[in-house]
Amino acid sequence: MRHTPRALALPLLLAAGLAAGVPHQEQERSVVAVLRFDNNTGDERYEHLGRALSSMLISDLSVIDRIQLVERERIEEVMGELDLQYSGRVDPETAQSLGMIVGAEYMVFGAFVTVDPEMRLDTRITRTETTEIVTTADVRGQGESLFDLQQRLADELITGLELVLTEEERARLRTQQEANRIDDLETALAFSEALCLLDYGAYPEALEAIQGVQSAAPGSQIVRATFGLLRDRAAEDARNQVTDAARSRLGGLLGRNPPQPQRRPRPTQC
Repeated sequence: MRHTPRALALPLLLAAGLAAGVPHQEQERSVVAVLRFDNNTGDERYEHLGRALSSMLISDLSVIDRIQLVERERIEEVMGELDLQYSGRVDPETAQSLGMIVGAEYMVFGAFVTVDPEMRLDTRITRTETTEIVTTADVRGQGESLFDLQQRLADELITGLELVLTEEERARLRTQQEANRIDDLETALAFSEALCLLDYGAYPEALEAIQGVQSAAPGSQIVRATFGLLRDRAAEDARNQVTDAARSRLGGLLGRNPPQPQRRPRPTQC
């Protein structure tokens, strides 16, 4: 569903709602798109980490009722249509087009750099309609303490948007973050590879990759959910291949020469 962008700033909307005594569930929800974080490390090893960072941030913030997050797969789909899927980098004009297509009022851009052993996460939020920068945030710390960095980044973004969370909302956010927890950088990198394979439709390979992540982070809700999604996609992919093979055999019996079904090669981008 497309959402019509609003000209009013998020802080003003929230202030107006609170002043009127409107319960949180009745307030208008601001639609936010979190883009894949850019890899500014110069190290190809981290090339897909931005997928995991955006995925976890989207999932964490999804429990805040006053924010509606655009699904990560939808963002990646539109980036593919705009021929941005591989690079992931967008200029302001293209970002505006992307935001309008997915119906986002606000766009979250992120990047990360590392100077071992430290990592820094930088973000900025822009208003889609005007491309105006609403707020910026950055956090830094030990790269191996990725979970701590993610928690602090979510807090910074919420503060920058002038969202004053209730105790209930704060507890819900912390519970969600703990449920999604991926502690170490190596596991996050493996999760990122699985997401990359998912984005390019290599479901069997993605399912194999996510199984290793499950072993390293068995309690992570976001990993379990991704595993379930990939299991279903891989099963559907296998059924389609069986159907294509059967049609090919039938065509041979009828004297036709249809193209033989072939398994897609693993995407070189992942």
